[in-house]
Amino acid sequence: MARVDYKDMINFADDLLNKYKIFEGIDFIPLETYEGMDTRPAWDFKTPMATGYYKPYLIKGSTAVEKITIGELHYMRRAKYCALNMTASDDYDLPIYACEFDESAPRLGITVDFMPVVDIAVHPEYREKYLDQLADLWRQYRTLPGFTKEGRCLVQRRYAPWPWARESLSPYSLDGRVEEPEDRYKVMDAVAAYARVWLELLKKAEPVKDPQYKQEMLARKKVLQKLYRERDPGGEVIKKIFGEDKHHLFVSLIF
Repeated sequence: MARVDYKDMINFADDLLNKYKIFEGIDFIPLETYEGMDTRPAWDFKTPMATGYYKPYLIKGSTAVEKITIGELHYMRRAKYCALNMTASDDYDLPIYACEFDESAPRLGITVDFMPVVDIAVHPEYREKYLDQLADLWRQYRTLPGFTKEGRCLVQRRYAPWPWARESLSPYSLDGRVEEPEDRYKVMDAVAAYARVWLELLKKAEPVKDPQYKQEMLARKKVLQKLYRERDPGGEVIKKIFGEDKHHLFVSLIF
């Protein structure tokens, strides 16, 4: 097992923005208020235990985005808790792009996925339209050490203890623990590749017209957000650092 010093850990947000340029050509507007909360305390924070930022945005001229959040939390110069979340507004049925990217000396814990906002067994056309766009990328990256064991793909290893989390994931989630430094950087390639697919789907997105379908979609979306904001174990770290009063703001921006 290789260990990575804090100074050599991946610059998650900076790499996505400047190396991979996933948002090149997109005009961001800072999202100052989200669900009635002032988001600015999350834009740049420094506490005795952590420094960093989680910055939420809208896209200028688009009504299809609820929020795009990118950021990093540096914990006592020992670990980084990074996130990229892209959530469509309530008139659109795009899956939730969710990436949790937590790096420490012994390993990188990663989950990146398009979380469906409808039941794909009931609506197989949703899988075909949105999720199957990831099929080739998933086949390319699923064999990274940490996602696999003895060459077999073991999806959902990181979230294996929690059925509620497994139920939220698509058939194309990349989820596991990666140790070797060179493999950690290959994971970044996957994070960026999935993000580009989501942004391309956003360009073609159209508002939902069927009221019954929309009601079902919004019900699942709100349940997913509630579950991750209340149950994700990373929320306990946020609570420890920022206290009860700021906890809900941070977890709401991250997911």
